[in-house]
Amino acid sequence: MKKVRLLMRKVRINMKNKKRKRLKGLAAALLVAALITGCGNAQGSNTQEAEEVAASTQTASDSDPSVQTSASVSAESQVEVDKEFTARDLDIGYEESTAVLIALKGESAEVSGDGAKAEGNIVTISDEGTYVLSGTLMDGQIVVDAEDTDKVQLVLDGVTLSSADNAPIYIKNADKIFITLAEGSENTLTDSAERIQSDDNNVDAVIFSKADLTVNGSGVLNITGNYKHGIVSKDDLIITGGTLNITALKDALNGKDCVKIKDGTFNLTVTDGNGIQSKNGDDATKGYVYICGGEINVLNGQEGIEGTALVIDGGMIDIRVQDDGLNAASGNSSAETEKSGGFGRGGEMGNDTNCYIAINGGTITIDAGGDGIDSNGSIYVTGGTAHISGPEDDGNAGLDYNGSAQITGGTFVVTGSSGMAQGFSDSSTQYSLLNNLTSAASAGTEAVLTDADGNVIISVTPQKQYQSVLISTPDLLKDGTYTLTCGEQTAEITLSGIATSNGQLSGFGGGGEKMNWEGKGPDGSQMPQGSERPDGSQVPQGSERPDDGQIPQGSERTDDGQMPPDGQTPPGGEIGPAL
Repeated sequence: MKKVRLLMRKVRINMKNKKRKRLKGLAAALLVAALITGCGNAQGSNTQEAEEVAASTQTASDSDPSVQTSASVSAESQVEVDKEFTARDLDIGYEESTAVLIALKGESAEVSGDGAKAEGNIVTISDEGTYVLSGTLMDGQIVVDAEDTDKVQLVLDGVTLSSADNAPIYIKNADKIFITLAEGSENTLTDSAERIQSDDNNVDAVIFSKADLTVNGSGVLNITGNYKHGIVSKDDLIITGGTLNITALKDALNGKDCVKIKDGTFNLTVTDGNGIQSKNGDDATKGYVYICGGEINVLNGQEGIEGTALVIDGGMIDIRVQDDGLNAASGNSSAETEKSGGFGRGGEMGNDTNCYIAINGGTITIDAGGDGIDSNGSIYVTGGTAHISGPEDDGNAGLDYNGSAQITGGTFVVTGSSGMAQGFSDSSTQYSLLNNLTSAASAGTEAVLTDADGNVIISVTPQKQYQSVLISTPDLLKDGTYTLTCGEQTAEITLSGIATSNGQLSGFGGGGEKMNWEGKGPDGSQMPQGSERPDGSQVPQGSERPDDGQIPQGSERTDDGQMPPDGQTPPGGEIGPAL
């Protein structure tokens, strides 16, 4: 009761001194403080004092005991992933009778209340509070230019807004902005291919924010970004609800410090960018994507989800892109990189320890023209289900990493080309197998893995040509014998180690080697000297078989560099940084 009294006192002080007009009432505030939950099913809650009314926050693992977090973050990375959502992020309540009303009327707007003013087709909000917008404004703009300490809630309740030369919504200054999509509303925002910058900021999105930005509610938001991006925040971008249909030339969602998604439906279509991106070239501790719920569909783009670190604890994610599906790459040029030599695709190979991808839950489906899952650092899988249809060309791989790839739980299936295929590392605790076929299987050819008794362990039907299959499920057992059938091709595989490649114990660090790295055919046989590798280059004359000797000093790598002085192939035998 003492804590409730303190919260009640805090609510009264806030409403008196800050002229708060956003809550439906004290009862709603206390309900939010007491009952708010994070990701997953509400099976418990952590409540503490925080931002304004309450500090009720919860992580995915707190609310859902099925979520495993043992590998949810990387100890090597500097990136600080915050899995919490504040009460304000989740609170969609407002009282229209006490809010400032902004009626959009074609070529002008009308403001009823204090804190905002309309001048022609420009509405400027300069004070903390709740503002409810409705109607249509052609070639206009909503600008938020408040104090650094102000929190502003914009309620979109049937808004159609376009701008011919700037961002329809421009958040120039504030502490934090909450865009609430009113229940039952449909809102449409559009910019043009032209841009006239009004100040020193490079305003390059339909919704552009210099402050932390949260999108919540249950309405619909349609965005068409004809200039560049859909939604950009130069701080945090947090989304906890609503339906977002975004079409953009560049990124659909971009948060410099982070993008955090708890819930909502996302249909993202981009021409020459990413569905979701977070990178920070100024701060190595930021630039991450955290997803613990929602339905995310990246329908087209160069890359699906990209950040320095990607952490997925839940949600339904479907990605169909031209390049990489999930990509961990640093935006910080000074990020610590461990050089490990190797056959450098695109130059020397490096493990960027700041980059990682952690999959702890959710259902992920990827159809990628480039790498299916690509990390310049490491990959950790503790749960969830992932089905990846990787590239058809040998210049990319279904799974690509420069550090290690550890799997301790979940179901993970990859099909794709064989030229640069990687499996999981032998530091894993769940068994996996990587098998390269002797010839490519055509699109629509079912891949079936059965155990010694004929029971089906996994079955997938890739809609693209493939020549490599990677499978890991909790059903795989040590020393178990399994049969992989892909059309007319059949391979019997015994799991002699935690990570098995083509029926053999994985070498060079355990499953991390790129297959076919030096004159080795898809079936493991040695290619004749002088014959072509999968990338079209020649196998050096005099090269020894990878499993039986050294490559002479000075032999050329595929990147035209030189082998290390001792002539040994570096651990991993990897082919360069993930792009």
